[in-house]
Amino acid sequence: MTGLVTAGAFGVYLSTMCRSVSFIDAGELAAVACVLGIAHPTGYPLFTLVSHVAQWFSLGGNQVVVLNGFSALAVSAGIGVFSRTALILGRLARVRDRALVRIAAALASLVLAFSTTIWAQSAAVEVYGLHLLLVLSTIHQLLKSYEEHAKGDGGIPRALCAGAFLLGLSFANHLTTLLLVPAAVTLYVRQYGVHRSAMIRAAKLLPLFFLGLSVYLYLPLRALAQPPVQWGYPAELERLLWHVSGTQYRNWMFSGFDSAAKQFSYFVGHFSSEFHWLAIGVLLYGLVVLFRRERSLFWFYVVAFVGCVAYSINYDIHDIDSYFLLSYVACGAFILFGMIPLVEFVWRRRGAFKIGSLILLFAIPALQAIWHYSNVDESDNFLTEDYVRTTFSSMDQDALVLTYQWDYFVSPSLYYQVVQKERPDVVVVDKELLRRSWYYIYLKSRFPWLIERSKDKVDAFLVELFKFEHDLPYQPGVIESRFVGMVNDFIEKSMSQRPVYVGPEIEPEFGAGLERIPSGLMFRLSRNADSVSIGVPKVSYRKATIQTRLTQGIRGLYAKMLTSTGMLFLGKNRHSDARYCFSGALLVDPTFQPAIALLQNLDSTSGLPKK
Repeated sequence: MTGLVTAGAFGVYLSTMCRSVSFIDAGELAAVACVLGIAHPTGYPLFTLVSHVAQWFSLGGNQVVVLNGFSALAVSAGIGVFSRTALILGRLARVRDRALVRIAAALASLVLAFSTTIWAQSAAVEVYGLHLLLVLSTIHQLLKSYEEHAKGDGGIPRALCAGAFLLGLSFANHLTTLLLVPAAVTLYVRQYGVHRSAMIRAAKLLPLFFLGLSVYLYLPLRALAQPPVQWGYPAELERLLWHVSGTQYRNWMFSGFDSAAKQFSYFVGHFSSEFHWLAIGVLLYGLVVLFRRERSLFWFYVVAFVGCVAYSINYDIHDIDSYFLLSYVACGAFILFGMIPLVEFVWRRRGAFKIGSLILLFAIPALQAIWHYSNVDESDNFLTEDYVRTTFSSMDQDALVLTYQWDYFVSPSLYYQVVQKERPDVVVVDKELLRRSWYYIYLKSRFPWLIERSKDKVDAFLVELFKFEHDLPYQPGVIESRFVGMVNDFIEKSMSQRPVYVGPEIEPEFGAGLERIPSGLMFRLSRNADSVSIGVPKVSYRKATIQTRLTQGIRGLYAKMLTSTGMLFLGKNRHSDARYCFSGALLVDPTFQPAIALLQNLDSTSGLPKK
């Protein structure tokens, strides 16, 4: 049954898997995997090493598709592990009929597999697919150890040793493994108590835990080699600690009651998008059943759920969903215990009623899959690929680009430039990463001329940045003025030798006094607008099924920049080119009012019928 569940989940996952680079960190993580780089904090060294091996199977083809497939495989394997764990849970809850447990395990596993957030981890390369597999494997070993202890001789169960090692490995993949620790401690205390012998037993497990955790040594060793994609330069002890602990993200952690209330409200409001109401009913029933049958398991999963939610709601970011993964795993266990008595009741019936009831039970995971399919389907998502290539196509040779469009452009451009070798002449600088000292080490290794030509400005800013990063007294006005002056120096000294572009999100103080001329999906900076020849942008855009704030955002960027380019052409009496741009903007976003108004005005003044 476990094999069928795993294969079924994997098959569905493949049908919704992205065939290109997805949003946010996907491009960076794919590049890191291919070149053995260093990802953003907390570094994810285990993911980097394992995914690097996975991309070998691309055999020189499109590595990102293989890496996306690796995520689908990792999540489906995790669902298989959950299914195996369900059998242990059935035995611990003293359910005699194993056939019933297998059916209930298959049903609960598929409901969990097709919950939105878990399913979404299978769609594109991310650290959370492997994280899910490791967390579920750790839980499996902890529960297996709990079962072995009940009939053992008082020694350390092998499964507990395996669990300690897997816990360390899981930490080496993602630090949110920390959310599992309170539940693991709860189970351990209920298993062994808090006696001296229990403390000694736990101490004996530490070497195995640290052996798994030792994968973090990859970060400083690899940083010394300065790979073409790296974040944080964790070759120094201080930077390693900053990187592993995610110091730069602490501003978003525990930022206040209002933030926590907002995220909690999102979690509660979004819950019915994870599990439909039939599944939620089974879940609530399972809570009661588990409480009555096995208190240790009840508290293990309740602590996991509550601890995960309580921590995650205090992280004030948009893409919070993946931080709730452990809580959804706990929900899967509650659904299992709701399914067991339902299957038991149905199994005792006879004839057509029994068959019909079983069909209704299997309709619960089927409804999960049907209702959530379009919310996670990235099979036709080529948005960032089209966006990056459209942007590159409008740029002259050796261009310098200043932007902080991480989700749409900076992250995917790392994959296309470093791995696929597309437009390696273009220098992409993330304006917001310039606020981090490690970024200058990275830029100096990749583009030494950029730093050397503005060395005095860079050094002056780094003096103030050192104070900020080390919690020393600093003057916000001074650090910001030096930052702006340094960035403007980059622009000024680069313009003499290469074209310079900025994203539409770049504030006006950067490149102040220069003309911003729309050129494709970016603005080109110039001292004299008439000196720059702007061609008709070669737009590539394929509509995607999935609809999120990210797809809306990228459509908005297309529409805004194409409309701006059309207005430029309109001012030069290039009416056909202007119409092409306005029409292109409306193909991307038919509701974009500025393009609608300009196209209608153009048609009316030219005497052509309105389109």
